[in-house]
Amino acid sequence: MLYPFQPLVFSEEAIGRFGEPTRLSSDRSPGDGNPVSVRVLHEAETPGSYRRGENRTRSFLDREIMILLDTSYAIYSITRPNRPDMHGIVGVLDLEHATVYPHEDVIPSAVATRRADIERAGGFLEPVIVTTDLSHLVSMAAGDVYQRRVRYDDEVHALSIITSDPTSLPQEATTDGLVVLDGHHRIAAARQHADLTSTSPWVLAMVVDARSPGLFVEPQHRVLSGPPVDLMAMPGATNIAVFRRGDVVPPGSVAIISDTVSVVIRSTREPSPEEGRISALTLDREILEPLQQRVEGYATRESDAFEQLDSGANAVAIMGDLLISDVMTTARRGVILPEKTTCFNPKVAVGLVGSLLRA
Repeated sequence: MLYPFQPLVFSEEAIGRFGEPTRLSSDRSPGDGNPVSVRVLHEAETPGSYRRGENRTRSFLDREIMILLDTSYAIYSITRPNRPDMHGIVGVLDLEHATVYPHEDVIPSAVATRRADIERAGGFLEPVIVTTDLSHLVSMAAGDVYQRRVRYDDEVHALSIITSDPTSLPQEATTDGLVVLDGHHRIAAARQHADLTSTSPWVLAMVVDARSPGLFVEPQHRVLSGPPVDLMAMPGATNIAVFRRGDVVPPGSVAIISDTVSVVIRSTREPSPEEGRISALTLDREILEPLQQRVEGYATRESDAFEQLDSGANAVAIMGDLLISDVMTTARRGVILPEKTTCFNPKVAVGLVGSLLRA
């Protein structure tokens, strides 16, 4: 269940002092130039040190760096040129009582880093993004009484507050459970924090309609290491065809490119009822071991993968296109995909909306 909540926004005084909130997640390295973040606000309050477990967000509220808005629902909208708009309901997700399906594995060190963010700030300032069938979503934006718009490069992010007739999400939103799109590490960190502090695991979330044309998913490509790629090591029944840079890789297929090889490999397996056509599964199950390759890095854009190849990487694996329906099918059947299988866009801006981590 997604509960109504009071959104947190940075005050105009804080924005004048620190700059507009960054659209990325909490800063983790000094001097990176992001204007408003957990790190910058922490340094502004107590330069040089902090006490673990302190509720920084509460301190920001007391000092009016952040302010609470009365609301029943918050609608978050992102407008981009040449792309459909994306809308979502923002609220606090109770992980103990909600049905939430992850689709990717997590990296323990990344979970620990995000748990440190909770201890510094008293909560996450960036929502996770989950999806379900939420066909009524856009119509809920009518009647808003507060709106703030912020431009990040060519994107416009807007927060609309609805204060009338608070109700829970319709049954259609919870029948099949919520599927995590972006924020697996934040959810795992919230659960760890709850275990350590004996509190309930709450996390800020934005629910997006799975059929929204503004929701965009990209595969994460792989940089490979190992011996020179030898296609003779692949099983004889493998479906292999020539690949040229710029060709479209079908869902479930993988293009393997090295100095001597440029092919697209199609899975020899039909997707089971529990799985969609996921290229990362094909790579892990059918390609890496025969070719004696290991994944040593990731790239969201094909051009970034090819740049690493041209800079001396042993080989790259270009993943096929992803369908959100395949990701949802896989997640709801309990299949956990390899880490960094997907990259969902657009991202929600930190500081435009936030929430206390509730006890």
